[in-house]
Formats: sequence, C-alpha cells, structure tokens
Amino acid sequence: MSHPPILKVSNLTKHFSIPHGLLGRGEHTVRAVDDVSFALEHGQTLALVGESGCGKTTLVRMLLRLLDPTSGNVEVEGKDINTMSKSELRHFRTNVQAVFQDPWASLSPRMRVFDIVAETLVVNDNLSKGELTRRVDEALIAVGLRPEQANYYPHEFSGGQRQRIAIASAIIARPKLIILDEPVSALDVSIRSQIMNLFKDLQQDVGCSYVVVAHDLGTTRFMADRIAVMYLGKLVEIGPTDQMFDDPRHPYTQALLSAALPLRVDNPHEAIVLRGDVPSPVNPPSGCPFHPRCQSVIGDICKTTEPKLRELESPEHRMSCHLGSEL
Repeated sequence: MSHPPILKVSNLTKHFSIPHGLLGRGEHTVRAVDDVSFALEHGQTLALVGESGCGKTTLVRMLLRLLDPTSGNVEVEGKDINTMSKSELRHFRTNVQAVFQDPWASLSPRMRVFDIVAETLVVNDNLSKGELTRRVDEALIAVGLRPEQANYYPHEFSGGQRQRIAIASAIIARPKLIILDEPVSALDVSIRSQIMNLFKDLQQDVGCSYVVVAHDLGTTRFMADRIAVMYLGKLVEIGPTDQMFDDPRHPYTQALLSAALPLRVDNPHEAIVLRGDVPSPVNPPSGCPFHPRCQSVIGDICKTTEPKLRELESPEHRMSCHLGSEL
C-alpha cells in the first residue's frame, strides 16, 4: 500500500482585502497566492523560487497554518491541516517545523539555549528531565555544537552558530517536514556551505522532507530535488532540479536562471533582461500574468487567455505557458 505524500497542496489560494479611496471606504483584492497545486514526497526537497512579492512567504505561512487559505487545502500525510482535531494539531506541530532567515529574530534573548531547543518537546511531549536533556544534547551534537553550550544565551554565539541553534530547535522533535525560509541568506558566505551540508546530512540521517524558499539559485540547485517557480502568486513551472536548470521551458524561468548563473565567456549576451517591473497583485494583467514582460508573446492569446499548468514530456515537469514544449 502506497503512502500519501508528506505534503499535498491543492488549488491553494489566498486573497487579501485592502482599503482604498477616500477614507478607505473601498476595497481592493490582493491575489497573493492563486490556485497553486503541488506535492512533496517523503525524504525529498522542493524549492520555491521567484522574485520578491511572488507569493512564496504567504504560501509558506499557509503551509505552517499561520494563515488560513481563502480556498483550497493543505494536506500533511493525507490529513487537511485546517480541519484537524486538537490531538491531530498537536501531532502536526511536532511533525512540521520551520527555520527562518534571521536566527536572531527567532531566538529569545532571555532564554538559555537548552530551553529554546527543548521548547517543542516541553509543549508537545511529557518527557522526564533526563530524557529531555539527552534529546537536547543529541540535537546540539547533530548541528555541530557542544552539549555544554546549552547553558549559554543566544548573544554569546556567532550568526552561524545561532542558525545552528534554530536548526537544533527544529529537528529535536524529529519532524517529518521542515520549512526552510531563506535559511542561509543572512549568513556569511564562508559558512553557508556548512549549513547547507548540515541540512543534507540531517535529511539522510532522519529522512525528513524540506520545502526551501530561496533567492540564491546556487543553494537551490545544491539542495533541491524539484523546483517550483512562482510569479505573481501563480505556479508557472515545476520540475526536477537538473531538468529545470538544463532545459527551462517557461520564459520567466529562463530569465531567472540566465540572470542568476554565470555567463559563458563565449556568449556574453546569454542573460535575458526582463522589461518593466512585476505588476501589482492588486491589478494583475489579463491573460497570462507574465505577458507584459515576456519576450515570446504569441499574439492576443497571451493577453486574453490565462494558460493552465500542464504536463510537458513527463508528469514531473509541468508549465503554464501557451507556447508549450517548443520553447
């Protein structure tokens, strides 16, 4: 009997209403996330990429149940997280953890490292003091810290060490899914590789799955099994990492990768420069949301008809574009 994916997102949508006009009596609707669907298998990593404002953070907040969706649903191991009972929700809080961009903001300066790391177990499990200490020691050792450092405060550590503390706090409950929101972007380049290798090693050791939000496509390529590209709240392309880097199909994916990867000396014009800025989610373009900036518009269909996410050569690789596989 096959197991359900660790994470399944179906037609997930989040719209916000914001006031406008004289005295704020009118309302605009911001379509932050619009009809997004994907699945993540056990032990795999999915990266969410796209420009700022594309909806990645809103999507992640719904995955963590920090925001309720306008429509659609999120399932973890086959259970809808927004209809869970109290006991199911307690299990969800143990099995789904997060590591954020700024470790300093997520660590209380008034708490010792022991209490920070142990907090998830204290809230969700009834463990003896000895068992709790053993689990904290194990978590700190797993992230490259010493057990005696549990008595220190966050300000006594470097930025990289604080991120390790945040990771220890996330893994101590042995979660099945960890959300990594820009986990290395605030760190010095010299220690980014250490933290990324740490994530990879932990995945091999405990079999957890990751959803990674990242701007750095080098991080994405190193960590992810699959990549999902978002634009203006929508999923425009998703596929295996190697395939996405070697043969990106959507014009927006092509532009993202060409801007982020080193140019070849023999082809100095390889970068694709997008015209204009990202449109406002308050007033998105008709048709394909990317058509005002696209170099490959094919007439009125791009301006009037929104493309559907569809399979390319395999079910694993899908794209939302009228041009299809000839790209």
